[in-house]
Amino acid sequence: MRKLLVETGLDPAGLTGSGKDGRLTRQDVEQEVARRQARPAAPPAEAKPASGAVRSRRIPHDAMRRRIAEHMAHSVAAAPHVTAVFEADFGAVLAHRQAHKAAFERQGVALTVTAYLVQACVAAMKAVPTVNSRWHDDALEVFDDVNIGIGTALGDKGLVVPVVHRAQSLSLLGIAARLQEATALARSGKLAPADVQGGTFTISNHGVSGSLLAAPIIINQPQVAILGVGKVEKRVVVREVNGADAMLIRPMAYVSLTIDHRALDGAQTNAWLTRFVETIETWPLVD
Repeated sequence: MRKLLVETGLDPAGLTGSGKDGRLTRQDVEQEVARRQARPAAPPAEAKPASGAVRSRRIPHDAMRRRIAEHMAHSVAAAPHVTAVFEADFGAVLAHRQAHKAAFERQGVALTVTAYLVQACVAAMKAVPTVNSRWHDDALEVFDDVNIGIGTALGDKGLVVPVVHRAQSLSLLGIAARLQEATALARSGKLAPADVQGGTFTISNHGVSGSLLAAPIIINQPQVAILGVGKVEKRVVVREVNGADAMLIRPMAYVSLTIDHRALDGAQTNAWLTRFVETIETWPLVD
């Protein structure tokens, strides 16, 4: 019996014998072995994370996210980025939009602030044409046509950059119509290759999602610059009124120009932003 108990690993103290004076019999041991083998195995205890471990899950990259990552990594590796930041008063633009949006809507076109940004970029390109260019190792390619790409977020799906071609030849209505069409095509996944090709400059209107200030990376190399526009919000600013300083509440936004420092320097960057801000702040109330 001792040998049998050793073989089965049973503790005799936990068994009840049926033999004389309560002694264990072979049958008692065999029945206990059979009973334990028939008992369902206890489920394994759920593994608990080690102390300090963080729960996580992995989301595989889709093709668009991989392309964006490649573009961004290449851009940073290829070009030394420098960003200048100005502040712009959007009061004139918002007043003009309020006065004209109903007329645009009657023609089936939504008048967005982005349309004004595109037209102000065209004005700034006239002041500093080298911003509308591409960098090559042997030359700077400066373009006559201003083809402005608009960074358009697709939620978690990534980012696309439809292009407003020959923006310098379009009216505010023409720009607004093109933006409306491009945005609809982008969000429905129906952009054609031609819709995203040929850009010479890019706008990142990150303020539409609430960001106040950003320094966007040049999305499409070898372009030499990208404009970032933050959220328009009311802020207290100091202005001279009737020869005296006064604190006014104005709709302000930070605007940044990130450049490829191989192609452009601070003088061109600041001159471009100066003209851009002047255009925004002195927008005519009547076309």
